[in-house]
Amino acid sequence: AEKQIIKVILNRIVPAGGLPMDVGCVANNVGTAYAIYEAVYFGKPLFERAITITGSCVREPVNTWVRMGTMLSDMKDIFGGFTKEPKKIIMGGPMMGFAQYSMDTPISKGVSGVVFLTEEEIDAHKESVCIRCGRCVDACPIGLIPTTLMYRVKGENFPEAKSLGIANCYECGACAYICPAKIPLLDYMKFGKAKIQTI
Repeated sequence: AEKQIIKVILNRIVPAGGLPMDVGCVANNVGTAYAIYEAVYFGKPLFERAITITGSCVREPVNTWVRMGTMLSDMKDIFGGFTKEPKKIIMGGPMMGFAQYSMDTPISKGVSGVVFLTEEEIDAHKESVCIRCGRCVDACPIGLIPTTLMYRVKGENFPEAKSLGIANCYECGACAYICPAKIPLLDYMKFGKAKIQTI
């Protein structure tokens, strides 16, 4: 997302595999800016973070401050427990987050939210076959072809995925969100990007 913001606001393009500093920019989120403020003015180290705890099985969804390192299992009192047993936990938000399958997972600096999903919500998003509608291509802010990249990753053709620009993926999640077949395209992008680091 920071590369998109830099492009839109300053019309500078961060090179593939590059950092905002490469084009004379620094992009911080509000949480980082606030942590810097507290460190500089009050000498307070970064040991807690504001997060959103939500989901249909959460008794009382809440925005709250949580100390880093706190286990999900120790946070039940904060949100009043569950109305139903969660079957999937997403840390970091629904678009760009990552799945956790255990309540014995700590909150880290990069976690801005935790979403608890029920069995019914997971079943509603079962993956089916790609229908080649092209919505993921239209949704990609940098013009990648997510389905082609997915097939290269599935086939373990990582050199070709690299040549098709998988390293440029912002991991915004727009392709997976828009996909009517519910294909986890973002997961394939992340996996492919990790694999090309090793070749």
